[in-house]
Amino acid sequence: MKKSFKILAIGNSFSVDAMEYLFRVAESAGEKNIVIGNLYIPGCSLDIHWGNMLTHANVYQYYKNTDGRWNSTMWHTLYRALVDEEWDVITMQQASGYSGKPETYSHLKELAEYVKENKPASAKLFWHMTWAYQGDSNHGHFAFYDKDQMKMYNCICDAVKTQVLPLGLFEGVIPCGTTVQNMRTGSLGDTMTRDGFHMSLPVGRYATAVTYYCAVKGCPAANVKTDLTGLISRKILGEVRKSVDAAIANNFEVTPLK
Repeated sequence: MKKSFKILAIGNSFSVDAMEYLFRVAESAGEKNIVIGNLYIPGCSLDIHWGNMLTHANVYQYYKNTDGRWNSTMWHTLYRALVDEEWDVITMQQASGYSGKPETYSHLKELAEYVKENKPASAKLFWHMTWAYQGDSNHGHFAFYDKDQMKMYNCICDAVKTQVLPLGLFEGVIPCGTTVQNMRTGSLGDTMTRDGFHMSLPVGRYATAVTYYCAVKGCPAANVKTDLTGLISRKILGEVRKSVDAAIANNFEVTPLK
């Protein structure tokens, strides 16, 4: 069987962030036949994905990376992306502002069952747990959590534990939210975003890409050799590795770096 690393996100801008460096990360870990796909609508929630599923709406921008460069095409459907490749992994996520609101997961079971019915037989389904906003974020949905970062983080963890895992449809969790929270205890502090909610360039995007890879492969961060030399210091690379490994060991628990 030909070895491959083919992963599709049913996502939004947070999957854009987490997948930006994923091709390079996978390549550095020795993967071959790499394909990274992302079904994108800005701020797309589970309810919107579910509605698009019901109507077969051709409303997605489909990003695809097969050689280290992203290309995109417009007007894709969910089904068309599911059958586009022999995916090894397919990931799902909630829109960031709703990620800690349990009542917004009401259609997840139906959506996930549709994905499982139409995906390649061997593809595994993973849940991408997104991150809490920066403490001074001006995102309108931060008010859902009283503009309290730890409250938002804890609500996200609780939603995954109560609304996602009990379905029994997901192979595991990609704990990007916990990696980011771990990183915030280190030398960078609460500077992991570029605008209060999207990941910083390049550290935030790199940390979440390493989390993505290590979570679905079940491997330590040390397997990833990409160091983005000249962009990220050796000290910060060490903090990324510690944060990722701790997040995968404890998906829903902050492990301080200091």
